[in-house]
Amino acid sequence: MFDRDRHLQMFNPSLCDLTALSPEFLGRKPSMVSILDSMRNRKTVPEPKDWKSWRRQIVEMERAAATGRYEETWVLPSGRTYRVTGRPYPDGELALMIEDISVEVSRSQRYRADLDMCQAVIDMSDEAIAVFAASGQLVLSNAAYAALWGKLPDGSVRKLGIDQLVSLWRSQSAPTQLWSDLLGYVGNMGTRQPWGGEIRLVDGRLISCRITPLADGATLAGFRIQPTRLQPKAVAGSA
Repeated sequence: MFDRDRHLQMFNPSLCDLTALSPEFLGRKPSMVSILDSMRNRKTVPEPKDWKSWRRQIVEMERAAATGRYEETWVLPSGRTYRVTGRPYPDGELALMIEDISVEVSRSQRYRADLDMCQAVIDMSDEAIAVFAASGQLVLSNAAYAALWGKLPDGSVRKLGIDQLVSLWRSQSAPTQLWSDLLGYVGNMGTRQPWGGEIRLVDGRLISCRITPLADGATLAGFRIQPTRLQPKAVAGSA
């Protein structure tokens, strides 16, 4: 907590842990700028490109926090990540909160990397794939899906549901009971078995479908174009 003149008035032990500043130094009620200067010397703030720019950011940070608009993520030279938030009080005091979110950021990055790898793997498949959560929302599709059914609008993943996509699929295929069965299957939390069938697109292509239950009530719908069955040619002079 800082007073209206931006001198430290109160802090908890975590501030010492996150900033590498001693309790003795903090107990002398230094200014916010002095604290940030000392943190820079200990590499517990992001490394600035130059001193003047860094000093200017300090001033802007203090002003932004005083009006309730300051929130920033600091990536430190050590690789740790802090979330820094400034919250003003009516009497002019300011609370500055520093949180170590390194684990959260690392987990998010691993999750994103796993998703990217999963996307790269299914994009290699020639089977059109769409995966739905138990709620019926689309969570994943691949390049073969876009080639068969049309490219999804940007940002549509996690917004489109099974009802919308089944409507799309129906509009591009001959009438079939398969779509109604699929609507009843997705989101069913009871015991489910994989199943499949065939549909005929309006352009005449035959598509084999496989519907597979996944963990946590999710469902995979796979579509594969079947080779055209060539009719045997008639032999001249045959009966």
